[in-house]
Amino acid sequence: MWVAEFFHVLVGTLWIGLLYFFNLVQVQSMPKMTEAGAAKPYTQIILPKALFLFRHAALWTVITGIIYYVVGRGKVQGIPSPEIMVGMLLGIIMALNVWVFIWPNQKKIIAGALEGDALAKAKRTAFLASRTNAWLSIPMFVGMIAANHGGIGF
Repeated sequence: MWVAEFFHVLVGTLWIGLLYFFNLVQVQSMPKMTEAGAAKPYTQIILPKALFLFRHAALWTVITGIIYYVVGRGKVQGIPSPEIMVGMLLGIIMALNVWVFIWPNQKKIIAGALEGDALAKAKRTAFLASRTNAWLSIPMFVGMIAANHGGIGF
């Protein structure tokens, strides 16, 4: 059981770390990188690798979380509980945002397949889905931590 928890925490940390990197560092830095001529190398070399890790960490966080939940049901404090269910639901919504909104739009942006309004719309959609995930991560953390520490009211 500890193996499932270990891998869930490991890939979850990678996923949320990259989520915060994209929202707090990349979004703020891209205008300056564009001015300096560094945006194109970044988007062609670093960003595809970071997005690969990001989307697969999202997938494996959900998979290992479900495994941990099933294996730990009735054996681990907080499984099942309303708090862990809220955390799981938010995590699944966040993973869907990654695979349904963020990745498909980023793939088109990186490939240079869009121009004008279509490009602006793809950027906006990916940005809003990513920012939504950043905000959803806060109550997700609260739910998952509270489940093992006496609940929300404790």
